[in-house]
Amino acid sequence: MNITSTFSLRAQTCPDSLFVETETKRFTYAEWEELTKKAASWLLSHGKPGDTAAVTSINRWETLVIFCGAARAGWTFMPLDPRMKGKEREERLQMASPRLFIGKDDLEKAGQTIMETVPSDYCCEDGEAIFYSGFTSGSSGKPKQFGRHHQSWIKSFEAGLADFPLTGQESAIIAGPIHHSLFLYGAAFAFFTGQKIILLEKFLPHQTVNTIKNASSFAFYAVPTMLESLLKYDLNLKGKGIVFLSGAGWPAERKQEWLKQNPDAELYEFYGASELSFVSYMTPDDYMRKPDSSGRPSTGVTISIRDGDRILTTGEKGKVFVKSPMLFSGYAINGSYQADIGEDGFYTVGDAGYIDEEGYLFIVGREQFMIITGGVNVYPEEVERVITTHPLIQEAAVTSIPDVHLGERIVCLYTGDIEPIDLQFFAKSLLSIEKIPRKWVKAESLPHTTNGKIARSELKKMALEVFK
Repeated sequence: MNITSTFSLRAQTCPDSLFVETETKRFTYAEWEELTKKAASWLLSHGKPGDTAAVTSINRWETLVIFCGAARAGWTFMPLDPRMKGKEREERLQMASPRLFIGKDDLEKAGQTIMETVPSDYCCEDGEAIFYSGFTSGSSGKPKQFGRHHQSWIKSFEAGLADFPLTGQESAIIAGPIHHSLFLYGAAFAFFTGQKIILLEKFLPHQTVNTIKNASSFAFYAVPTMLESLLKYDLNLKGKGIVFLSGAGWPAERKQEWLKQNPDAELYEFYGASELSFVSYMTPDDYMRKPDSSGRPSTGVTISIRDGDRILTTGEKGKVFVKSPMLFSGYAINGSYQADIGEDGFYTVGDAGYIDEEGYLFIVGREQFMIITGGVNVYPEEVERVITTHPLIQEAAVTSIPDVHLGERIVCLYTGDIEPIDLQFFAKSLLSIEKIPRKWVKAESLPHTTNGKIARSELKKMALEVFK
């Protein structure tokens, strides 16, 4: 089955209903089905199933139709961040060797050509075919190319329908950058389930809120920084719908604040990774009962906490292993995708955590970022979650520098309107002594990856430069 397989049925049953709306164009179900066939035909005129199209993915209808056309044609869609510098982009293009590269300035022309192309009825029905490829950073900071096949995302769509109270009548509001896997997934989920898609060119708080208010029911995909912006401007979502939160950690206090201000916009959060898809999810009730958790396993997912070959018991911290039908196809190595999935079907991305007596998953950090100071294991994310609860902190990131006596000395770099000595006093009241940063740096900004997460390798370089 193909992730676009549901298009034809809706094109037949409700051909004139609005399906895709952007700031420049609108398409019905029938028009989108026809356009997808044209995009597939256009791609097949440039290559064959199995080829890759690298697309500088700005939030326009052309990006979405090339994504759908690639899936139908058996091609792999590889989105690229338009903010990438030339060196970053060339590194990824060299790794992937795409058949086509569509730059930002080429996208509009590609869309015009697709509209003039004769449609093709060809549709790849191989559920194991790679349709989406992206990049994630390894421990060294060097990007790693991963691949996802149709069946893995179809299974995640099924899990989403099982775990979240969706009716299919919602309008999917996509305001975040479409090159980001969360927002691309949100669009793909809407395509598969038949939700109307409203694609905004960028996230502008007031515009986004007005768009949501005009929808009778909505599904809004967001990362924490987007919700923080809405809280900052005191912009409440008056409509009835669901907010899907993912992409990075958000303090429990902020989630509870969101729920108080937006009672009709139910907040659902899912924890996962590019390699894993859904792992666990949180409901509005969970925020009240287990606000610091990552929720319960998603439908079809089995979680095992391990220390080497030993399976740990309730409450013991270890590496989080996941078994599900939603796992990725692997990383690109020498022309093929390879995944080091265990014989028992379990895989890990290196996150550390534990499961409590009620089956809730708690993530304490990424094992590769763990700091060993004075013989004690400290996860930067755990410290960051505490520090960012201070109302004057905008962002905080924790790393380490070498220390003769401790092995590693914890360093916190942050942005916000508070002096280091006051922040240290705040941290001392909430953290055990071994987790308290010994050094503090008030910075103008912190380094981020193209996906908006803290760039850990660059952060360490900053700390080493400051304290050299």
